[in-house]
Amino acid sequence: MKLESWHSTEDKRRWKLVRTDDYSDVPGDIITADEATGECCVQVGGETKTLSFGPRGITIVGRRR
Repeated sequence: MKLESWHSTEDKRRWKLVRTDDYSDVPGDIITADEATGECCVQVGGETKTLSFGPRGITIVGRRR
């Protein structure tokens, strides 16, 4: 799965990023994310961070409501 910057913020808020090595949540609001490459861009505390966890290093899962 892949989330791009052109997806609406509302759509991206339905998802969260989880690391596949230790199954911990990646903090922040998703800007972009790609499960295949393991790269993502998130906003944390008003700061934009680009992170790379390696191929298949993250998974995109639905948030609980």
